[in-house]
Amino acid sequence: MIKLLANKYVLGALGLAVLVAFVWGYGRYQYGQGVTDTETAAQLAAAEQYVADVKRINNSIGVLQAYIEELENAKPRTITEYRTRTVEVPLPADCRIDDGRLRTIQDGIERARTAGQPGRRVP
Repeated sequence: MIKLLANKYVLGALGLAVLVAFVWGYGRYQYGQGVTDTETAAQLAAAEQYVADVKRINNSIGVLQAYIEELENAKPRTITEYRTRTVEVPLPADCRIDDGRLRTIQDGIERARTAGQPGRRVP
């Protein structure tokens, strides 16, 4: 009877050890899955942030391109106005700029500044 009882306890201890090993292994597996899930979520969040940044940059590029086109369209007109003014009223011998020519230059500068500000259009 003692042999049977000893075997019973040995088998019980062995079963308990197997159960503890199984629970420990399952815990390690779940921990690894949690780490993997966290890393995947972090990579997904980084990818979503990248997509948002790309969209924001593309929008900024579109706005910048519109400003560049406005400046390109305004530039020939400003140059033409200035050249017309220089032909109509050439500089005097003392090379002082008259009020009309100065106004033309300042208007061109103001148009360029206005085009560079967000939300404003070149006149």
